[in-house]
Order: sequence, then C-alpha cells, then structure tokens
Amino acid sequence: MLFVFAALADFILFVMHVAAIVIGEPAYLFLRAGKVMAEADARGETWPAILTGAISTVFLAWAIISYWAGTNKPLARWARYLMIGIGIVFLLRGGVIVLQLGGMTQFSDGEAPQMRDFIFSGSALFIGLLHLAAVFKDKPR
Repeated sequence: MLFVFAALADFILFVMHVAAIVIGEPAYLFLRAGKVMAEADARGETWPAILTGAISTVFLAWAIISYWAGTNKPLARWARYLMIGIGIVFLLRGGVIVLQLGGMTQFSDGEAPQMRDFIFSGSALFIGLLHLAAVFKDKPR
C-alpha cells in the first residue's frame, strides 16, 4: 500500500506543477520558483512553462515508477531500485530544512525562508521517507 501512497504523492506534485503552468506568475511566486521565472512568465516568455513542464514530467514518471514498483510485473524489481534513488532525491531536497532552520538560506531574490518553505521541505522529507519505506517495508501487490 505504501507504493500506492508514494505514487499518489508524486502524482500530486505533478498536478501542482501543471497547475503552476496554467496559473502562471502567482503560482511561481507562491511555489518559490523565483522572481525571475515569475516575471518572465508575466512577460509572456515560454521558458518558465517549458522548465516547469519538464519538472512535472519527471514527477509523473516517478509516479508511474512508484506504482509499478509495487506490482509483480516485469521490471518491478528494477523500479524498486529506482524508488531508492527517488527517495534519496526527496531526502536531499527536504534536508534543506536544516539550513532553513539555521537561517543559512536565502532565495534568489534575497528573501529569507517563510513558513511555506519549511512546509515544502518537511513534505519532501516525508515523501522521501515514504518512498524508502515502500521499498524496504511494503510487499509488492
């Protein structure tokens, strides 16, 4: 069941990033993509949408891998190995919370971390642990 929850978490991130493309500048600012991306989107440039689309595609691929890893289908064992890497990526992203709590981070616009930044980092830690728990504790369906 943890495989399904990990896949669901990845899929939610995919949807959030697609929504950011649709919403545009306010979403980029809220999600801390930076003022450069937000301003470029406001000017009608396409590269923020392309970059966000690429990131959302990665999250969709991770959702598929996480779901597939929980099955007994061909290559599911290899998908579980990939899930270990995915979990590590999320843990590294979430580990930034240590620097945020220590006041050692700033964003590209010079702004200090806000509460949502701690929530984003904590969520990344949780999702990373979820992926690893699925691989090491859950049984494939």
